[in-house]
Amino acid sequence: MNKRKYAVVPLLIASITMLLISGCGKESVGTNAAGSEGATLKIAVTEASPPFSFVDKDGKLVGFDVDYANEIGKRLNRKTEIVSTAWDGIIPGLLADKYELIIGSMAITEKRKESVAFSSPYYVSGAAIVVHQDNQEIKAPADLKGKNVGVTLGTTYEEEAKKLGANVKTYDSEVAQLTDLENKRIEAMVTDKFIGAFTINETKRPLKLLDGLLYEEQIGVAMRKEDKDLLTQVNKAVEEIIKDGTYEKLAMQHFGTK
Repeated sequence: MNKRKYAVVPLLIASITMLLISGCGKESVGTNAAGSEGATLKIAVTEASPPFSFVDKDGKLVGFDVDYANEIGKRLNRKTEIVSTAWDGIIPGLLADKYELIIGSMAITEKRKESVAFSSPYYVSGAAIVVHQDNQEIKAPADLKGKNVGVTLGTTYEEEAKKLGANVKTYDSEVAQLTDLENKRIEAMVTDKFIGAFTINETKRPLKLLDGLLYEEQIGVAMRKEDKDLLTQVNKAVEEIIKDGTYEKLAMQHFGTK
């Protein structure tokens, strides 16, 4: 996808954690404080966010995060139930015990870590600018100053666009932003580079992705802070998914790059 390649962040798990996992044996992966082996594992993904999670033409929920969530469930020996959730309510839903995990391409930030615990990063992404093909004014981040820019509500993109002096308009999903951008109701949008490239390629919208990133983000699986056993199990699963090539396979399938 374009010129940039994404490398998996090396996963460094503390020695004591690894010793605990080894001591528990193979069965420990499927047993935790929030549920036991075989019990349904509820995992939230975000609504209408291709290529991460979206409803296809057959009405099926698909995408990278959906497949990744099912893979986590399999490695924890748990039946997986995917819960499609609006972004602005996804953390409150976790804290209200509506599900045990969030696999919603959520960036790991200090502010979010005040509310939830994160696994080791399961991939690295970045914030990119998308504009209409006719737009000749916006060529770099500094050009967003004073422009009408779309972002998804509650994302780190919103904070960054405001720092750059943009007139920010928030949306519940990337799909609505892309439609407004295509119809020139906004002048640019800031989104994940994977989302931008995927959407432009798949839908053939008259949009273009600017070169370079505003910043990189480490993406983690979120869970409640008290679920410490579950965190250990998810970290082990994330590490295995990378080591055995499953991450690369999913990334190439959904993004066209790793």
